[in-house]
Amino acid sequence: MEIEPGRIINDFIEPNKKQYTIPVYQRNYEWSNEQCVKLFQDIVQAYKSDKTHFCGSVVYAYLKEEHNISYYVLIDGQQRITTVYLLLKAMRDLAESAGTKELIDEALYNVDKFDTYDVTQQSKLKLKPVESDNSQLYLLMEEKYEKVDKSTGIWKNYELFSKLIKEEQLKGLTVKEIYKGLEKLLCAKIKLGIDDNAQEIFERINSTGVPLNLSDKIRNFVLMTDVNQDKLYKDYWLEIENLIDKKQMPSFFQDYLNLKIDGFAKETTAYDIFKKVYRENNYTNETMLQELFHYAKIYHVFLYGDKQRYNDFTNITLDGLRKLKQTTVFLFLFNVFDDYEKKIISEIELDKVLAFLLSYSIRRLICDVASNSLRGLYKTLYSRIFSKQSNKEHYYDSIVSFMLQLSTNDSVRNDTMFKQALIDNNLYRKNALCKYLLASIENQGKEALEIETNNLTIEHILPQNKNLSVEWQEMLGENWEFDKEKYQHTLGNLTLTGYNSELGDRPFSEKLELLDSKNTKVVTLYKDVKECKEWNVDAIVNRANILSDIILNLFPIEQPKVKISFSSPGYQEFTCENPDNAEYKKPNYYLLQGEKINCNSFASMLISLSKRLYDQDSSILEKLAKENIHLIEGKYATFSYDRNQVNEDTQIGDTEIYISHNYNSPKLVKIISQLLDYYEIEQSDFVYSACSTDMKENKA
Repeated sequence: MEIEPGRIINDFIEPNKKQYTIPVYQRNYEWSNEQCVKLFQDIVQAYKSDKTHFCGSVVYAYLKEEHNISYYVLIDGQQRITTVYLLLKAMRDLAESAGTKELIDEALYNVDKFDTYDVTQQSKLKLKPVESDNSQLYLLMEEKYEKVDKSTGIWKNYELFSKLIKEEQLKGLTVKEIYKGLEKLLCAKIKLGIDDNAQEIFERINSTGVPLNLSDKIRNFVLMTDVNQDKLYKDYWLEIENLIDKKQMPSFFQDYLNLKIDGFAKETTAYDIFKKVYRENNYTNETMLQELFHYAKIYHVFLYGDKQRYNDFTNITLDGLRKLKQTTVFLFLFNVFDDYEKKIISEIELDKVLAFLLSYSIRRLICDVASNSLRGLYKTLYSRIFSKQSNKEHYYDSIVSFMLQLSTNDSVRNDTMFKQALIDNNLYRKNALCKYLLASIENQGKEALEIETNNLTIEHILPQNKNLSVEWQEMLGENWEFDKEKYQHTLGNLTLTGYNSELGDRPFSEKLELLDSKNTKVVTLYKDVKECKEWNVDAIVNRANILSDIILNLFPIEQPKVKISFSSPGYQEFTCENPDNAEYKKPNYYLLQGEKINCNSFASMLISLSKRLYDQDSSILEKLAKENIHLIEGKYATFSYDRNQVNEDTQIGDTEIYISHNYNSPKLVKIISQLLDYYEIEQSDFVYSACSTDMKENKA
């Protein structure tokens, strides 16, 4: 990288046979009226005071040479250079003499006086903005003013400078004198070399004040100094942006990275992880963009569906997962859809997998299973199921067999547990789930939805008003307060309506009359209600049984026709609740909040777990190390910043925290159990797999 003082006119704009390109992915030209006025005033003042004026840095890199024209990419300073270029055009049009016009023409255009090289329309101008601005600048420079889009910054600022120049001319200042002021604009000239990381330098000196998000950084990284950036931008990046909304782009890239790496990419570290993935896997800009484009097409289906490429069932099921906010499943579905596109599985098999995942998700939600393990589960699920390629011969059966064999919190809730939870649990507090299930009951799984739920609200048949009317109290009976509290938000008492405010707290008989008089498309949900003469606990429980059976039929777990075993011979899964289970055992993996991590000893398990927990929340382990905490009795601290306080010279990852791990298996498991408590992780969210060994341990 070369850094030296420079002048905007003399070093960048005046020299012949050069063209500066603004990268295609950069924002459009958008300098404000105030910024332009301030720059113009600075130029006039620089001339009058005969003093230079510093106006920031210009970062650029050499791209190529064609037909004796040297091409450079402007990495930073493009808004400023474009503004000066527009000012020059306005000055040229208002110049008082032919000599001044010629002087400015030589600044604006590459000139070939002796026809020694081939100047084209593309290489004639010394500045090439982003595509949308480039067409407007070209029309302006060709003086096709009637065709210029008058709403663009290109035209507005050209007009503004024309006005400002005329005002100075009326005061006696000439265009040539303004040009002399322009020559006094200084900048920091930063030229990048082959070994310089253009993106990192751009991030450090970016003067816009607007922080770049993850997708901005990745875009710049793969396009910034590529000679073929126009082609790569049009062929891949623009296509990705057309597939995925900009607000969803950072989530897409995080999910992509989590697919590629061991562990999880945080938003704060994701960009560094992306660069590591890029370099360690020997991607080129194009091969990386090709892969991102491939996964963006799949992600588009996850986010919005695609009726052209997938059937109604696929789209409706994915819509259900979206409505229930089960987006963590995308990590698993990336691979499943990949297999479908590679024709490893059929459309029928794909739909069976999606139906299972939707049913599994609904059961978890209804049974109040914590969601903190889902991300880890879905991240490693594919590799755990299909580590044996032969399992793909029974694709759906392998997935369901694996899930049915889980003994952790992620296990599949059976029909009995599911139905009981449907009847008993507060469904109303899970508004999206409640509305989705009620609509599903009404639509009865039809491919074309009979009712649209957007304009419908959830109605309590038994009102939720604290001050229940006397009519309702008498209908419920002497235990009305207890029964109301227990049943008001359950499935049996809920329905959908477009008349929520009208139904309100009316007595049951009036509600029935109002429903009869309204022309509503909601039929199934009202059927059992209309057949009742009074609404009490028996009616609510009876209706809950009927509706829960419908839900069970709509969201079943289809059992595998071929049962695949996933148990390792001799291995069992254990929690940390009884550390003695680890005695004379050898582990092969552990599960942390659903994610599977391989290990070959309890010591390596503790070290690996500590690193993952540190990555989740460094402050807890830092506090334990600072306090030289002893998680078990003994001479040595478990964690410390002082290596003399621990029993092994081992650090946690690249941290400065040392860890004691020279203990027998039960003590190591006890330490793990204590550590989970500090991180407020349920003991059931950590499971390890181990087999018996005849090797006697040295009990430290």
